[in-house]
Amino acid sequence: MEKKALTWTELRVGLVVIASLVILAITILYIGSTGGSPWAATYHVKALMSDVNGLKAGAPVRLGGVEKGTVTKVDFAPEGSGMVEVDMRLDRRVRSRITTQSTVTLGALGLLGEKAVDITPSSKGVPIEDGGLLSGVAEDPFKGLLSDASDSTTHLKKILSRMDAGEGTIGKALRDEELYSRMVDVSLRLQQVMNKLESPSGPLGRLVNDQAMSRQLASSVRGIESIVSRIDEGKGNLGVLSKDEELTQSLKNLTRSMNDIAGHLQRGEGSAGRLLNDDALYKRIDGLSTRLDALVARVEKGEGTAGRFVQDPALYENFNAAAKELRGLLGDVRKDPRKYLRVRLSVF
Repeated sequence: MEKKALTWTELRVGLVVIASLVILAITILYIGSTGGSPWAATYHVKALMSDVNGLKAGAPVRLGGVEKGTVTKVDFAPEGSGMVEVDMRLDRRVRSRITTQSTVTLGALGLLGEKAVDITPSSKGVPIEDGGLLSGVAEDPFKGLLSDASDSTTHLKKILSRMDAGEGTIGKALRDEELYSRMVDVSLRLQQVMNKLESPSGPLGRLVNDQAMSRQLASSVRGIESIVSRIDEGKGNLGVLSKDEELTQSLKNLTRSMNDIAGHLQRGEGSAGRLLNDDALYKRIDGLSTRLDALVARVEKGEGTAGRFVQDPALYENFNAAAKELRGLLGDVRKDPRKYLRVRLSVF
């Protein structure tokens, strides 16, 4: 039988295949290792949990958020304790960080719900030995979150059932026909208002749609801005009033003087103050006004000389005739004073 010699090409292909298999094996070991070297020294710890919530072997174990091990086994604890025992393989280099004060919780790797084990590092307590049991195990926080979500869903269902039964304000809005009619009426009125706004014939519609009116309003606004800017710059009477410190001080002094006058009036000082506060003076003025009212009433009734003069036509005519005769006499005297004024001189 003739032996077949290997060529260099075939030998090279075989070496490449073997090298690839070795690299693949190392990669698999690295992926399944504790996050470090696949040949790093490891040790095992255990933890008891009441509910692992779907935790499986091969899940990562994180220490302070850093992956440092894997879960090797998940099974019920012996002796019928009702607990679940989780075996973990950890990197021996973190042994001093895992003590009897460390706690274990269930975490998640992402939104899909893949589970992981989180261990809280601690510098207090005694380090856990190989095969030791971790204490202070906490429940899965996601399970509590789901429970809260379930409670919220139940409460929401109760609210929806009450609304469907017509209870509460929203339920009445859904069930009350009268309220529904009112809402329809309000919506119709709002639609009418919107139609008026859109129509250019009404005042609101013109205000919204009339470009000329919009330009006038814009011009008015610009005019107001110009006036305000002039006042701010101290121009014009209002500007001077707002900027002139002397005028401002004069106004302050005037206000102060008015306050002083008001104080004097309130304290009853001066004539005006006495008039406001002196009851005796008020009574005198009131009595005088009463007497004047009585006098005017007597005159209106024709009583007394003044009353007869005002009310008696004959007296008025006689007085008017006497006045005419007196004016005539004074005219004659002015024309011929010798007729009425004779001066006789005698010497003794």
